[in-house]
Amino acid sequence: MRTGFRILQLAIALQAMAAPLHAAAGQDKPAFSARTPIEQLAANPAAKAVLERELPGFTAHPQYDQFKAMSLETLEAMFPDAVPHARVKAIDAALRAIPGPAKAPPAPAMAPAPLPVDPR
Repeated sequence: MRTGFRILQLAIALQAMAAPLHAAAGQDKPAFSARTPIEQLAANPAAKAVLERELPGFTAHPQYDQFKAMSLETLEAMFPDAVPHARVKAIDAALRAIPGPAKAPPAPAMAPAPLPVDPR
């Protein structure tokens, strides 16, 4: 019984130590890319500026409401002549360079409680 309890305590301690590592791993993900829905790009001033610089009039297109839920990658696949691959790659690189919103630092992991000493 004591062995099972100690294994549980060890598992909890390992999980607490690994939590900051999982939080740090997600920080490398860019805020935007060519896979982001176009309406989300248009809602961000920096991302919208990239779209308008690379595809002038894109967000004012008469059919914008029909494709705004799609990503640039989806549009490229559906209409390769309208959205060339080289242009999508350039837009993707520019979007990935946009810094994401500031994230709060992860909470420090709590130290595990010391294991009780068996007096035997």
